[in-house]
This record gives sequence, C-alpha cells and structure tokens, in this order.
Amino acid sequence: MLSSPLKCLTVLAALFACNAASAYNFKGYYAPQVLVSPMRDDMTYTPVGLGVITSKAGFRVHPVTGRGDFHSGVDLGAKLNDRVYCLMDGVVTRVGWRGNLGVAVEVYHPYPNLRTITGHLNAYAVMPGMLVQRGRVIGYAGSTGRSTGVHVHYTVMNEDGEYVEPMQFIKQVPQYVRALHSAQAQLAMSQNLKRMPKIDTKLIDSESEDLPESKTGKDEKGKEKPPPASIEP
Repeated sequence: MLSSPLKCLTVLAALFACNAASAYNFKGYYAPQVLVSPMRDDMTYTPVGLGVITSKAGFRVHPVTGRGDFHSGVDLGAKLNDRVYCLMDGVVTRVGWRGNLGVAVEVYHPYPNLRTITGHLNAYAVMPGMLVQRGRVIGYAGSTGRSTGVHVHYTVMNEDGEYVEPMQFIKQVPQYVRALHSAQAQLAMSQNLKRMPKIDTKLIDSESEDLPESKTGKDEKGKEKPPPASIEP
C-alpha cells in the first residue's frame, strides 16, 4: 500500500495532468453580451486598446518550436479575458478553432476592403454573419492554439490573400475612419458588400490556420530570396 504522503503526491499529479490536458484541448466559449467601447476618430488603438507589441509580423524564431518561420501577424500583450475590439465597421465572416491560431474571429471590412483575423482568444462574442461596428467587443484574450502565454495575434490581409503589415494598418485606421464620412468611401463600401460571397453562419473549426503561404519571391538566378526580417514596407 502507498504511504499517505505518496498517495497525496499521486493524486496531485493526476489532477495536474487532467488540468493540463483540459487546457490543451480547450476550444473557447461563446460570450454573447454586446459591448461597445466608444473610440475617438483621431486616436490610434490596437485590438486590445493601447496594447504593447510582443512580437512583430514577419520572419522570426518561433518561441515554441525554436525554428525560423513566418509570423503572419503581430502579437499584442494582454491579460486573460481582456476585451478584444473591432477597429473598423465590418462583417464577421468566420469564427472558430483555426489550428495554431486557436480560437479566432475573422472580420471583413468593406472599406478599405481588408480582412482582419484575431487569434488565441479565450472566448468569442460574435458569430458569423453579424455586422460589427468600430469599438465592438468581438472576443476575449486567451492562450488557445500554439501559444506560450496569454496574448492576442492580429493578422491583416487584402482580398488577394496578400498580407498587410498589421501595425501599418492600425496606424492608418484613423484616416480610414475619417474617410468613411465621404460619399466616395460609402459608395466603395456598399459595392464591396454587394460583391461579398454568402457567409456560412455556423462555427468553422480547422486543424490548420487556413492562411496563404508567405511569398519570398526569387532572384535573377531563380533561387529563393531570403525572407525579410518583417513585412513592413
């Protein structure tokens, strides 16, 4: 028979293993409360307010694998369940598990015709097909997917599937917001909405991130060019 101290250690080890497995398999949850934070048109915000950059977009040494890889977005520091905001008006096009990104929310912004993907969420507050306004809470920060700790991953893409430097987009958001007061921008937004494909309103889970591969291009001799340190222009 096991002695009492050894029994205690065995039980604690079993509980720890159970909790670790549960955390690894955690798929997030739906928090449907509608929350909107007013954002000034002339202020620059990140999806987590005035979040601090912890890892830039571009090629880097991955903190989990220790290998060089392409980082499709910017990582922003956050605390567990910090509110995650939509920076521009748009339509939610996809919600669900997205491979290494964990729980993610994708939003299409008809003006300026870009898509944003926010990953590693602990919870999501929107569903596919919903219209969301600037300042709307779309989820809550977490560490789902391949992650070393709580943070928010933010990817920006154009309609050709090309990556846009996320911090450049974030800095330009106030200009886009002011432009939306013009008839020209409103017309462009209306036309882009009409061209949108039908949205599947169900949650979509995938074992891959479902993102386009990075493009390094080739030199004059046809060899692959070395990847840039970042995707900043």
